[in-house]
Amino acid sequence: MVLGQDTFAGDVLARLGVGNLYAGHAERYPKVALDQLRAAGPDLVVLPDEPYHFAAGDGPECFPAVACAMVSGRHLTWYGPSLVDAPQLLTRQLGAALAPPTREEHDR
Repeated sequence: MVLGQDTFAGDVLARLGVGNLYAGHAERYPKVALDQLRAAGPDLVVLPDEPYHFAAGDGPECFPAVACAMVSGRHLTWYGPSLVDAPQLLTRQLGAALAPPTREEHDR
């Protein structure tokens, strides 16, 4: 499942400068096959820890050649007080996924 048009999380990501390959999709939460997701050529895959808790072992491995950002679902998908901290936290989490690996990470 991906974010389509007119979603709260899609709006939050857009305000942070993240483009959405499916923003123009007629459905809000379309189901897209994994091979179609990979074929779409994303530069970044955003995986929240809620409403489904993606972890390092069940999401990123599906996109071995793509940066994957593990982000706070609370800050991405909930409106309310958490939005005060959302831009800073999510920007840091997204940036960490896009940063080149450190020498130690590269050598592993």
